[in-house]
Amino acid sequence: MIIKQVEVGGMLNFAYIIGDPETKEGIVIDPSWEPERLYDIAREESITIKYIVNTHCHEDHVNGNRTMKELSGAVIAIHEAETKYLRHFFPPEADMKLNDGDTLNLGKVSAVVIHTPGHSPGSICLMVENNLFTGDTLFVGSCGRTDLPGGDDSEFRKTMNRLKNLNDSITVHPGHNYGDSAISTMGKEKRLNPCLLSV
Repeated sequence: MIIKQVEVGGMLNFAYIIGDPETKEGIVIDPSWEPERLYDIAREESITIKYIVNTHCHEDHVNGNRTMKELSGAVIAIHEAETKYLRHFFPPEADMKLNDGDTLNLGKVSAVVIHTPGHSPGSICLMVENNLFTGDTLFVGSCGRTDLPGGDDSEFRKTMNRLKNLNDSITVHPGHNYGDSAISTMGKEKRLNPCLLSV
């Protein structure tokens, strides 16, 4: 599987390009700030972007949607609970509404949606093989805020409990470069991340 982690913008965002090495079908996760650069990276890898997946509808994760869609023709996908915010604040609206357990297929690679509310009502993580793309749900050594509109402490605790049940070997790919490393593992986060230790 092809994984490209790209830091973009002034808020230390990570966008991701994921592709099936055989079919070259791909996903871009949270194309913000520099969509043209992300598209060029995908083209360098000969990846055809099939889906634009937003982990949630905050500006720093969706503001490249329009340009990425114009460049690639890809389908914009976001959790059902976020679609009204995307349509109102950051059009274009979603082409596909995601729910927990949905699967996006890229050749032989499958991306499974995990609904992880708390940071926002429709926050998701995306599991691709043994890799978890966490948006603003889980960072390296910390986690997303719940004091923004739509945040919910109670839902976030449930989400953290759900993540604690994932296998230790899973690689964590966060939505921001806020930690002491760009990626981590669920095992390390369970041992050291106060957001997981406190639930």
